[in-house]
Amino acid sequence: MTAALLGLGGTASFVGLSYSRTLPDSTKIAPGVSVGTVPVGGLTREEALEKTRSWARERLTDAITLVAPVTEKKWAVTTGELGGRFDLDTALDAAWQIGKDDNFFERLYHGNKERDLVITPDFKLDTTKLDAHLAKIAKAVRKPAKNATAKMDAKGALVLAEREQKGIELNLEATKAALLKNGMGALADGEKAELIVKEEEPKVTGDDLGKMGSLLAAFTTDYGGSPGNRKANVGLAASKINGTLLGPGEIFSYNGCVGPRETELGWKMAHQYQDGLVVDGVGGGVCQVSTTLYNTVLLADLKIVARSNHSMPVAYVRPGRDATVAYDSTDFKFQNSTDGPIFVGAKANGETLTFRIYGTKPPERKVLSIYTGERRYNASGGSSVTSYRKVQLPDGTTKTEKIDDSSYRAPATPRR
Repeated sequence: MTAALLGLGGTASFVGLSYSRTLPDSTKIAPGVSVGTVPVGGLTREEALEKTRSWARERLTDAITLVAPVTEKKWAVTTGELGGRFDLDTALDAAWQIGKDDNFFERLYHGNKERDLVITPDFKLDTTKLDAHLAKIAKAVRKPAKNATAKMDAKGALVLAEREQKGIELNLEATKAALLKNGMGALADGEKAELIVKEEEPKVTGDDLGKMGSLLAAFTTDYGGSPGNRKANVGLAASKINGTLLGPGEIFSYNGCVGPRETELGWKMAHQYQDGLVVDGVGGGVCQVSTTLYNTVLLADLKIVARSNHSMPVAYVRPGRDATVAYDSTDFKFQNSTDGPIFVGAKANGETLTFRIYGTKPPERKVLSIYTGERRYNASGGSSVTSYRKVQLPDGTTKTEKIDDSSYRAPATPRR
């Protein structure tokens, strides 16, 4: 059938058929087109962009709500706060092309056929912002595991003071994967999801405490001649360490356990060593506590992680057997190198300070003695000494091991 085009002024006629409709305006988006829920048909691209931007801003206030299990605590964050955005440019490009890249007859068809066409903009999320928000939530969710605690009764036996508690921490990767399981686009309308957590088992349980019947070592030093302030500091430091439980492999930090020595925290001014001199300082006397514990640890045959000697010899142990501490610079650390938990008990009665370390079974090696070699003096009056440990091995044989070397300045003032 032959068709004759009769006019181009917006009216087209065909042999046997007649249509009288306005052709689509090439400067505007075709009728019946929407981007998201925004009708953009008949709008210029600039007008459509303005309208869809308003729609997108409102959509980015939709919240993604994360709910903690058990407690039902909620955290809500908008898709906008997570760096969400809608790809409006690509969506508008698609809307603009409708009816414009077709031939004349298809354009005529698009312009006269009544229909709706919805273009959904892609939703994209900044995963680095999602990670940052999840990390903040993780801090709030985190509940460290707590070891069971014990104390010594009047007869020196260990008794359970408090049972253990499981810890909880956010499983970041699993939570993120659950959120994105249906793709980023699924988060565009907001979403409610449960946080995925994992439990952390305590390293020492009440049952473990019941097995700690073996005294690994004990050591005592005397501080009965100390001034009142120094006695108070020794008692305070000992009380902070008393009852410490360490699981297998755990490391004890003296400074971490005892904390900063400040008057606001109950510490008093007393004599202490500083740069080879005896001076008054807050917390004077805490080094006798670290030294007494150090010797107990040596006798228990536990692993020494960090130890430093004083600048000058001290009066309460032989040279080479001391362990100094300073909160901001020098720590004493040891590791529970046994295959079971250990308990550290401390008792300060105003005259003597005693540490006892209990474990689940006697050590395979038995420490027979701790001793120091001959003291070596230098021209300036300082000295050095080497400490040793004699142990009995499981087969009954004995051997001597070097523990450490210690160097001291010549005393410039009376020893404390």
